[in-house]
Amino acid sequence: MLPTSEDMVIFAAAFAVPCIIIFALMPAYIRLLVSRGKVASDAHKPNASKVPTPAGPLLILAIVAGEVAIYLLNDSSIPVAAIAVTLVAGAVGLYDDFRGLGGVVKPLLLILAAVPLILLENVHQSLYNAQLYFPIFGATGTHYIIFAILIVAAMPVASNAFNMLDAFNGEIAGFTAIASVALMVAILLRASDSSSYNLIRFAAVLPLAATALCFYCYNRFPSRIFDGDSGSLVFGSLFATLAIIGGVEIAALVAVIPAVINSYFILYSIRGFVEHKEMGARPTYLGADGMLHASEERGAPTTLVKLILTRQPLGEKDLVSSILTLTAYACILSVLTSILTWFP
Repeated sequence: MLPTSEDMVIFAAAFAVPCIIIFALMPAYIRLLVSRGKVASDAHKPNASKVPTPAGPLLILAIVAGEVAIYLLNDSSIPVAAIAVTLVAGAVGLYDDFRGLGGVVKPLLLILAAVPLILLENVHQSLYNAQLYFPIFGATGTHYIIFAILIVAAMPVASNAFNMLDAFNGEIAGFTAIASVALMVAILLRASDSSSYNLIRFAAVLPLAATALCFYCYNRFPSRIFDGDSGSLVFGSLFATLAIIGGVEIAALVAVIPAVINSYFILYSIRGFVEHKEMGARPTYLGADGMLHASEERGAPTTLVKLILTRQPLGEKDLVSSILTLTAYACILSVLTSILTWFP
């Protein structure tokens, strides 16, 4: 299915609107945060400089504006679902940023992000297909209740997986931007195999990709602003939502394997959901040489970063480059998964 001229206009608006908002408002927003003392220590640098946070409110605005642009150009329930999930997850993240939430309460509240997705499907019955598509083996049967349960589980799992990967300059922004590209490719490959597939599903990913990419310009090393939980939780929940709406859940899961591995090791090593500030020991430490080292302290959680640093100490910039390279490899596997799914 090839995009029409109308589709191309929607694609352009969906990508351009978030970019304009981020680049036009971010400098003033950074100054506003600094003036109000909303800063956090950049713990992975020798001088522990203060960095403004959270960027979440502006990231939410950019994503919502992009989805609104899609809705105005094409009356569809797809951008409505994306907006609703973004606002719910964003509200949870903002409360956590400014008031604080426990390690168990936050995942429970993120279940609420699944509610608008399920309700909209019951109203329109065309938002997503209640089945999974596996490479080579094809689709499963249609099971609405089981699929609804999977959606409920996916929101806190995906949101926290992204949140747990948000520890270094440019890490979550770069990770989300790269993973979003794999998601878009998966949706395009599915569209090419179906004459009835709605390309608005592809358009709905563009605000997420554009926001993450533009935010990377401010969040990369040395970071000028942190996203906060309101940013990373929105990135994760919206990514999961778009994968479900696009019917490319398996390919999307492959694309975010680094985040999945990281969250698995953390949860396994600390035996449950625990906030960063509640951890007894950090997985890494900054050495006198200015390099990041894997912690050997008893009780330090195991993370993907710690596993990478076990081989050799790295500077923060090189460490994030390693993680993003790993993400790129995962996304290549995701594309292969999509090819095997739609063109066996």
